[in-house]
Amino acid sequence: MTVKDQNGNVLFTERKLHEVYDLHLPSNKDGWMGFDDWDLTAMTHINLGLEPFKTDSMTKVIPLKEDTTSVTVEASYLFIYEEGDEGVIKTETKTVTF
Repeated sequence: MTVKDQNGNVLFTERKLHEVYDLHLPSNKDGWMGFDDWDLTAMTHINLGLEPFKTDSMTKVIPLKEDTTSVTVEASYLFIYEEGDEGVIKTETKTVTF
């Protein structure tokens, strides 16, 4: 999310991650580091992501200068394939005028 004033100056920016991991954790399995790479029972699923058809919201208070007449808020939902490689799924932009 990025918030800019009427002159295009960035007032606020934040990135929130929703992450999902499938980890191989050591167990009583034989193999590399105590588990077998091909054994799905050694996998632990950690879901810190958004569930399908669910939304997320947050409230931020951003102090503005007195001469601010409008702000533009741009929020993008990205899919991160791997570090440095991401794709935009959807972007929403809203302008608030004072």
